[in-house]
Amino acid sequence: MALRMIALSTVVALVAACGGADKAKGPAKPVPVRVIEAREEHVERVIEITGTLAGAEEVVVSAEVAGRVERVAADLGDVVKAGAVLIQLAREVPRLQAALVDADYATALARVGIDDKGLDAARPDRASSVRRAAAEKEAASKNLERVAELFNKGVAAQAELDIARTREAAADATWAATRDEAAANIAIAMSRRAALGLARKQLNDTAITSPVDGVVALRSVSLGEFVQPGQAVARVVVASQLKLRGDVPERYADIVSAGLELEVEASSVGIKAVGKVARVGPLVDAASRTFPIEATLDNADGRLKPGTFARARVVVGEDEVVFAVPEVAVSNVAGVTKVFVVDDNSAQERRVQVIRKRGSDALITGDIKAGDKVVVTAVGRMFAGAVVTIDVAATPVAAAAKGAP
Repeated sequence: MALRMIALSTVVALVAACGGADKAKGPAKPVPVRVIEAREEHVERVIEITGTLAGAEEVVVSAEVAGRVERVAADLGDVVKAGAVLIQLAREVPRLQAALVDADYATALARVGIDDKGLDAARPDRASSVRRAAAEKEAASKNLERVAELFNKGVAAQAELDIARTREAAADATWAATRDEAAANIAIAMSRRAALGLARKQLNDTAITSPVDGVVALRSVSLGEFVQPGQAVARVVVASQLKLRGDVPERYADIVSAGLELEVEASSVGIKAVGKVARVGPLVDAASRTFPIEATLDNADGRLKPGTFARARVVVGEDEVVFAVPEVAVSNVAGVTKVFVVDDNSAQERRVQVIRKRGSDALITGDIKAGDKVVVTAVGRMFAGAVVTIDVAATPVAAAAKGAP
């Protein structure tokens, strides 16, 4: 019991000590911040899109048949035309297989008694064996009619009538069997023709060709390598025309449409070009409030390469009101773009949209008005309701008041 009392007293003492420490620490100290006063600007209404240039088409070329690489006809950087051979596989085995099937097809045609051109029009009744069987059947039927007539007159015996009937039935069965055989021979010939077509295609597929006019961006196989059907052997990029994909704020949905011209700049290589909006996405992303577009630009001279970072700019020709703030003042958390303003010594969150960048500044619109004191330092420590104190001596507001630039 004594030990329990001592332990309880110790806990009470610790709690009291902690409480005393909290009281000694007092409320959280204000965070010193610098601010800049938001001022309206009228700027030209411009849509800016950034992204990576891609080829109009980027095709991964794959093998359709198995085989060993016999020749590499096009390599990295080579300009190729549609239908040009990229990789040649060994042809000997497919050539022999095609020759074997060709012989089988010729045999099947001989059995039917026609040539390749007449196969589609072939009919079982037109076969010579079927016509002969049909003639024999007709003769047996007429003979049966004569014997039956003589039997009715009492001239022919019953045995003669039975023999005539048997011969007529046998001739009919022979005709049916011959006709079925002719139909089977025609079907076999058609099957052999299809097999020949497949064999010839497999022979032709040993030459792996480019499906488009373009430039070889990658060769994936080496000389002597055995490739399987479906294995990628090369990648061809259509670089004569490039495309740039980007996202546009939804407020421009009534302006952006197919055919709209834009200026494209690849600043890393110092090249400018003119492109056009080719496609406009039908849906606005609920999180970013943007919709996708795809612009195309001519690159027949090959100055630009796919993969280059580029920026597109569309001047709409109308003025809009924006606020210029340092880019460091803007934060984006979980897809929400915002700034913090000081109101009665506390930080308040304001949701904004970045129109575009200008040097180190961001041009913004949204839940902000002229005269707001926008926090430009310690933004990472800000939250709604955070207690702050303005560093008047160093803040841009104070500098502006002194007439500094």
